[in-house]
Amino acid sequence: MEEFTHEKPDDKAYFDTLIRYLKYKKEEGLVSLIKDGKCVIYDTSNFSEKRWNAMWTKIIFEVSLEKLELVDDDIKNKLKEYCSYLMPANAGFDIMQVDFTPIITFNGKTADAKSLTEELENITGDISGQVIAEILPDDIKQKGKFMTEVYLFLYCVENSLRLFIESVAKKNLGDDYFDKLKLNTQNKQTISIRKDNESKNKWLRLRGDSEIFYLDFQDLGKVIQNNWDIFGSYFPDQGWIITKINELAECRNLVAHNSVVGEHEKDVIKTHYRSILRQLNEVLKTSP
Repeated sequence: MEEFTHEKPDDKAYFDTLIRYLKYKKEEGLVSLIKDGKCVIYDTSNFSEKRWNAMWTKIIFEVSLEKLELVDDDIKNKLKEYCSYLMPANAGFDIMQVDFTPIITFNGKTADAKSLTEELENITGDISGQVIAEILPDDIKQKGKFMTEVYLFLYCVENSLRLFIESVAKKNLGDDYFDKLKLNTQNKQTISIRKDNESKNKWLRLRGDSEIFYLDFQDLGKVIQNNWDIFGSYFPDQGWIITKINELAECRNLVAHNSVVGEHEKDVIKTHYRSILRQLNEVLKTSP
């Protein structure tokens, strides 16, 4: 029976080694794809069932949205082989999946998930180990890291749809587009209530400079549906986009209530976002 250390390599050191190894193997295409990003090693509490006591592990590569379009299953499988080769055998982490996520930047700076983890460790560093074990066990931290990626995708897909709606509506209806959109009574009430609450609570951060940012995720589907005459040409059919938005909204509701979603829900989020992006890329790049 093999004994494992169950100590993960440092993400940055592992990534740098992978880049050097890919260059050695003359995999210039893979190097170009990931070199400006980074990777995160996600271990889980599940066994891989490949080796006794080895853990099911995934590598997430963060790349730009432009490069995300280049990723396919062949690239993921090839990277999984290289990642598995470089993972120390005695660590006890079997690389079962490789996936990609977009790098998010704020004011030109890349968001660093690892720095948030380090900050969490700093905050809890002076707390008794016994207390931490009771109120912030490692399982909660691992789930928090997992949910960070889920939130990242949901934030992007929700705001991508808002900006898409705004862009198409302005193009067809003018700068005062929102007054001309067909909205149901509930949508109008939601906007009115939230703007009123915002005006009373000055400490709250403004949602945005457009009414579209005051609507819930699922409401975006209703806006598209009720104004199909201007949005219809961008999608294969109404059911295609509305079904995706509704399923994404269900996942978002779980996240909003601090529930932990599973791998299936996360895959749904990523798959739908990728499909929506590719669809809009095809129609928007050819539109006048």
